[in-house]
Amino acid sequence: MNAGISSDHPSIHYYDSDYPSPDGLYPENFDSVTEYQGLAHDLAGYREIAAHTGDPILELCCGTGRVAIPLAKDGHRVTAVDISTGMLAQLREKEISGRITILEQDITNLSLETRNFSLAIFAFNSLLCIPDFQKQFDALEAVSAHLRPGGLLLIDAVNPLKLNLYGDPAPKPFFTRKNPHNGNTYTRFATMGPLESDQRQRLYGWYDEIDSAGIVHRQNYSLYWRPIFRYEMELMLKQAGFAITEIHGGHRNEPFTAESPRMFIHATKK
Repeated sequence: MNAGISSDHPSIHYYDSDYPSPDGLYPENFDSVTEYQGLAHDLAGYREIAAHTGDPILELCCGTGRVAIPLAKDGHRVTAVDISTGMLAQLREKEISGRITILEQDITNLSLETRNFSLAIFAFNSLLCIPDFQKQFDALEAVSAHLRPGGLLLIDAVNPLKLNLYGDPAPKPFFTRKNPHNGNTYTRFATMGPLESDQRQRLYGWYDEIDSAGIVHRQNYSLYWRPIFRYEMELMLKQAGFAITEIHGGHRNEPFTAESPRMFIHATKK
């Protein structure tokens, strides 16, 4: 989760519908746009990999539990870490398995008692949401310190070669979904600014939500991410004590090419 956003940021309120799960409260939210977002097949991939690596599992920037909860339902022991109080409050409301340890920490200086995790996960662009090169690297080093030798790190990130690095002229409708907190329909308007000199991009737009009386409520949002290019990622991981063992262009072992929408990276701790 982006450390620079406040606890009442709209992205926290709409998180579960912006990034839906197949078994969410409103199945219609899991629409065709999830394929474009990179959400259509990721959970199945994590569950398959976790079945082979075993426990314990560490999820960084866990949000409201989109990945941690399915893994816990499979019987895994998961430590879920995020800096956002608002995100973790929603996760605590949903966690009933007793297999998830929920911790509020800044992962760039992560410090946990357990130092022998078999699997660590940066799901859906979460590493990029730390919009600073040094802090991204600090996070990778911190994760390395908590994995056992030979432990696996998974990083799911957008392929920057597929981004509009010059930015978009104006926000446009991205999708229309239901707010899981109240059932209201909303439309998210989204755009991104040009890539800046520090390799950050501003992501911004607004949410238009229609209440039961037909009144439209608008909430603006703005945040930054820092995309990481393929060989930059490899160098960062190498310096943090990892070696990339696999890189795919998606979550179903697609080959990675310049045209791949995503980078799904498997890195092993040396």
